[in-house]
Amino acid sequence: MDIFQKRSRKDPLQIIYGPPDSTSAEVYHEASKINEANGLSFRRRIGTVLGSPFYLKLITRGYKAYPTAPKMSLPDYTEFEDTARSRKLREITVRRRSVREFSGETISLNNVAHILFNSYGITGRMTLSFGIEQDARAVPSGGALYPLELYFAAHKVDGLEPGIYHYNVEDHSLELVREGQFSAEFGNALFYEEMFENVAGTLVITAVPRRSSLKYGERSYRFMNLEAGHVGQAACLTACALDIGCLMLGGFYDDAIDDLIGVDGVNEMTLYTCALGRVEQDKTESGK
Repeated sequence: MDIFQKRSRKDPLQIIYGPPDSTSAEVYHEASKINEANGLSFRRRIGTVLGSPFYLKLITRGYKAYPTAPKMSLPDYTEFEDTARSRKLREITVRRRSVREFSGETISLNNVAHILFNSYGITGRMTLSFGIEQDARAVPSGGALYPLELYFAAHKVDGLEPGIYHYNVEDHSLELVREGQFSAEFGNALFYEEMFENVAGTLVITAVPRRSSLKYGERSYRFMNLEAGHVGQAACLTACALDIGCLMLGGFYDDAIDDLIGVDGVNEMTLYTCALGRVEQDKTESGK
């Protein structure tokens, strides 16, 4: 079902009397989805790049330089003057790597709580104009509008039955959305069928566009994706600190993930996902 069918399925009169069916951002989001029609070509393109020494050498230079500009050398990170907290943060930052080999061991409910809270939990309060209070979160958000939602699919979690849960930020709890083991379904939708046999949990980051577009219009689409990146990095660093492997995944069958967690892909849609699980300790420490 495409974006226009989804827009009109509840109230056909909206086609004639309602606001425009979609914004430019919504059209772009729909056009950039991966589906059964274009999924094979998407995966072939990746395979072509990874299977070519020319392309591999090309993508290893992900930076630019100004050779003729005056240059000031910076202290090497091994020689930084640290505080206790900056040292710990640097150690975690240096260790962070994307992991694709999981051990199949379980993670704990405490691990899940850590990752969810550090990624998008309420960390304080602030006062806005007119004396209105606003919750503050663990990551920056354009206008403090917090348009994202987090879902967690438990595959191998001690103290948590397999199923798909919504993270209720207000009371820091998990709300059961669907019962059952869905590791195979996530593996198929995320193109990592074998890997997901050993993944302990999947974090899904969605967006509710109207929370942000109310204030920022079309620009809100950029802000939502930036915020999803903030959440993803917070999840990665927290997982690393807990000796848990983490792999951020932005390529997936959009409608399949949306259907799994129960969102329509228009009023709420998946932006980013994350596979989490135990890894062998030596691989975690070496960053392989």
